[in-house]
Amino acid sequence: MKAGSRILVVDDSQDIVNMLRVALARHGFDIDTTTSPEEALSMAASRSYDAALLDLVMPGRDGAALAQALREKSPGLPVALLTAYTRSPLLPAAERAGVKVFAKPLSISDLVDFLEAELGSR
Repeated sequence: MKAGSRILVVDDSQDIVNMLRVALARHGFDIDTTTSPEEALSMAASRSYDAALLDLVMPGRDGAALAQALREKSPGLPVALLTAYTRSPLLPAAERAGVKVFAKPLSISDLVDFLEAELGSR
């Protein structure tokens, strides 16, 4: 992992956003968070990210659509979808697009392993 890698975390649950911010910062990541997919796009327009962790089901734009929009700006951006809906019809297309899927409740060690593997290969 590159020290200070910037990660965008988007989840409509403020509790999950807060938990991920604290847990991932302890592992040396710089974390930007929002509960709004539209705000996430605005943030990504003004700053670059090394990876993104996105909730799958959110009001407005779902995580799969947000991942696609983020990758249009930054092709190859490592993206993981976080979901409690492991049978969502959105998942097959997301997985074909190379998006990693993590089931909630989340394992921080699995997320850190994913980020370190993705960022170590860049």
